[in-house]
Amino acid sequence: MIARLCAGVVGVLIALAGASKVTDYKQWKRDARAQNVWPAVAVVLPPLELLLGALLIVLVPSPQVLGAATLLLLIFTAFLLAQIATKSTVPCACFGSKSKRPPSMRDVARNLAMMALLFIAAVLS
Repeated sequence: MIARLCAGVVGVLIALAGASKVTDYKQWKRDARAQNVWPAVAVVLPPLELLLGALLIVLVPSPQVLGAATLLLLIFTAFLLAQIATKSTVPCACFGSKSKRPPSMRDVARNLAMMALLFIAAVLS
């Protein structure tokens, strides 16, 4: 029960991030370009977030889905840390056009908390 709850919370957040990019896709593409995100990644990321989020919400936590979500969050966190280190003023766009502020350690902390929830889900499932 706790494993599903932990995975589901992360799934909702990841799905919301994907949905916010899809609902304002033109702005997402502009934000991704401003962040120097490869065009192919910008196209694939929103549906990937929607899919992973849905899998985390609907399925019993599996090592494959938990691992994929953790890997995605690790990549996001490394990207955020690089943006913070270079003092980027480009909006995070973590949750689409609703994110208008530059990346901060608050974003890193959020990702670390989500990875902790995925770890708990993995241990308890």
